[in-house]
Amino acid sequence: MTSLEAALEAVRDGMVIGVGGSPLSRKPMDAVRALAARHPKDLELVTFTGSLDVELLIASGSLRAVRASHVSLGEAGRAELFQAAVMTGEIEDLEESEWMLLGRLRAAAAGMPFLPTRAALGSDLAAARGLREVADPYTGTTYLAMPALAPDVAIVHAWRADAAGNVQMPWPPDHLADVDVLLARAARHTIVTVERLVPSEEIAQTADRTVLFGFEVAAVVEAPRGAWPTGSPSDYPANVAEVRTAAEAASHAKENV
Repeated sequence: MTSLEAALEAVRDGMVIGVGGSPLSRKPMDAVRALAARHPKDLELVTFTGSLDVELLIASGSLRAVRASHVSLGEAGRAELFQAAVMTGEIEDLEESEWMLLGRLRAAAAGMPFLPTRAALGSDLAAARGLREVADPYTGTTYLAMPALAPDVAIVHAWRADAAGNVQMPWPPDHLADVDVLLARAARHTIVTVERLVPSEEIAQTADRTVLFGFEVAAVVEAPRGAWPTGSPSDYPANVAEVRTAAEAASHAKENV
């Protein structure tokens, strides 16, 4: 276990940073707010579905690019700062389809240089990313070769963990929770914020809920309500109005810089 400030010292200018969660669930917002306050520069943000995390890091002037399959505030509306920053060229939009991103993260998690997939094969998006094709040596079938994507640092939020970094999520699993686990395993350095720390004995009693193990986690930080104003399943739902308010505050802050 460590402090959030100490954990975030792993983030350096120019890095590729992965952030977990879906638009209104499990975004590690305490960590994102603390990271934005440090004003790192030239980061590439990798997030399966971006949301308030993208808006706050754009407002802090920290991003050079966003790699995601989708960016919005969900029920809270559009991600206005992201849209404006892409249109003005302030940041680069490295959009990839869901299966393209999954393929890249799976390759990294497996220690492979690439993963073959049919996803986006022959599409304009594959051509725009300069992706190459590969032939199955057994059948000759052509696939798209998705290069591995290993973020320098990944930050995810979860239900609970012990001090050793054995991380659990509640049952039934939340939508896209498995993508957070994949992101954590693909990264070179993983930070997990959790709603609560519990004894290792309690983790062992419900071992079936363990999704990450201590050797896979570089830092675990206790952060009660650390996903707020997005939700943390089994603890609290998202507050859509507060998500909208936080995004508006980020816009105003950027306008006054």
